[in-house]
Amino acid sequence: MIGIVVALKAEAKGVIEKTSAIEKTTKNGKKIYFGTVGNDDFVLIISGIGKVNAAFSTQYLLDNYPVDYIVNFGSVGAVLGKAETLNYYAVDKCCQYDFDLSALDNVPVGYIQDYDRVYFTPKTDRLSFLPTAALASSDRFTEKASDIKTVSDLNCSLFDMEGGAIAQVCTANDIPYYIFKGITDVHGSGIEQNTFYENLNTVCAGFYDILVKAFGN
Repeated sequence: MIGIVVALKAEAKGVIEKTSAIEKTTKNGKKIYFGTVGNDDFVLIISGIGKVNAAFSTQYLLDNYPVDYIVNFGSVGAVLGKAETLNYYAVDKCCQYDFDLSALDNVPVGYIQDYDRVYFTPKTDRLSFLPTAALASSDRFTEKASDIKTVSDLNCSLFDMEGGAIAQVCTANDIPYYIFKGITDVHGSGIEQNTFYENLNTVCAGFYDILVKAFGN
């Protein structure tokens, strides 16, 4: 069984509709859907935005269903010059750039002591048809120049509010996981709010095809 964690229903809409996934239950207000991709069953949870929601939802799937691996997909922003709007990327490493003990312990930004690392490394073998990029996650919408600099200094091209937390939970549970993302906006490109929502719809429409191509065999 595939465990799928998605922040927003808009991001999962194509998968839910095209697989005729059935909503069977909720947990603490989080909707859960069951369906099939290729020969494999999946359980998909709409986590909500943010690292705590993503971590809780990932652990909930692992604790309650016979999940063989976790898949996370969704929309992200990107650093200008490092990735292109409306393109999709397989995440090959990710971190949490708002986790910062540097002033206390003289460690790098994003360093998590329990795991002795900054970066977690999703699997990419099933997503080899996509270009790869590094992802930085935080519990805030990334738009300030200082945040973008931090993301760039960590050699990351993409930023979101969930991926790094999902990676940490999967690592803690020693379960394989995959992350792929679609870019809705590039910081500094002058994108307007209405264009962002147009891009969001376009990007979300492509997630089903990627999921089937990667995990539908």
